[in-house]
Amino acid sequence: MLHPEIKHCYVVIPHDGQWLALGKSTDGIELMVVGNISDVVENDILIKSQVHRPKRGLFMLNTCVGYTKQVLGINKPFIWTPYQLYRYLEKQNVG
Repeated sequence: MLHPEIKHCYVVIPHDGQWLALGKSTDGIELMVVGNISDVVENDILIKSQVHRPKRGLFMLNTCVGYTKQVLGINKPFIWTPYQLYRYLEKQNVG
């Protein structure tokens, strides 16, 4: 069900001259603080997105996608995979 090249997602947020990388894994919440963005996204796809006011939906998957959607304030219940989230964010950045 997962796209062969996009199997995981996380959020990277600028904060006080550094970058916070937030993600959800099977081990729990991942948090990394780095000074250079290339330390986080060296071989990854980076998509700029606006953060909307977080909304708590009735149902949220306990996955990296569910966590990322919650942080970004995306209330689209049928986005389940990292690739679907990628395509949604790509369409949002076109306009």
